[in-house]
Amino acid sequence: MIRFDLDPIIIRLGHLQIGWYGVFMALGIGVAVWLTALEAKRRGILPDAIYDGALWVVIGGIVGARLFHVIDNWSMYAANPAAIFGTAGLAIYGALIGGLIAVVIYTSVRQLPLWRILDAAAPAIPLAQAIARIGCFINGDNYGVPTNPSLPWSVTWTNPNAMVPDRTVAYQPAQLYEGVWDLIVFAIIWRLRTRVKTDGVLFLVYAALYSFGRFFISFVRVDNLYFANLRQAQIIALAVMALAIPLALWLNGRHTGRMVSHL
Repeated sequence: MIRFDLDPIIIRLGHLQIGWYGVFMALGIGVAVWLTALEAKRRGILPDAIYDGALWVVIGGIVGARLFHVIDNWSMYAANPAAIFGTAGLAIYGALIGGLIAVVIYTSVRQLPLWRILDAAAPAIPLAQAIARIGCFINGDNYGVPTNPSLPWSVTWTNPNAMVPDRTVAYQPAQLYEGVWDLIVFAIIWRLRTRVKTDGVLFLVYAALYSFGRFFISFVRVDNLYFANLRQAQIIALAVMALAIPLALWLNGRHTGRMVSHL
């Protein structure tokens, strides 16, 4: 068992607190914007188009992340509606869906190629997720189910500012499981980014791969159960895979058909 005692809060200035969670989230966003701009340039899109839209995508992601978290914990927020407008608690699928909606609106207004921009972002997203999960781990947030302390990689968060409900219990480090899976997805997408030629397919492959891993990782997460004893993230993961895989095959098939017709 690992005893983890790092204080999630780095600096306290009166009522203002700067924590590791915010630092790693900001770092992940910064890396994502930079890498997306780099990939966009390689794909013939001016990096300024990415930088101009980044703020709107981040805002959309935060709003979506908060909304999905509130929905997932509605019984708690229904009893205390004022807490809805707090900042503690974000859901990754809400961030992805909220950010995606913002991208769709932004590219439509600016008349930019939606699928090509999503492909440019495909390697950056899982890398940013992996970086942010470090902050989740330090925070003691998004922890896994209680487990046997004899498990060598089980974790007990002992710092009084950690978010786990019991600082004497060993938990599955679900944040690290997802962080490792995010890095695997990043490595796959990074390798495919120059090989996949059909616009949109790379992003859809990312969506399907991430959802595949998240579905299984959620079994060791302490989340509310919904339909058929599945968590919110698992239901969304199944829906994403059901949409992304056929759409990727259709886009790729249509592209291949056009190439053949021009021969």
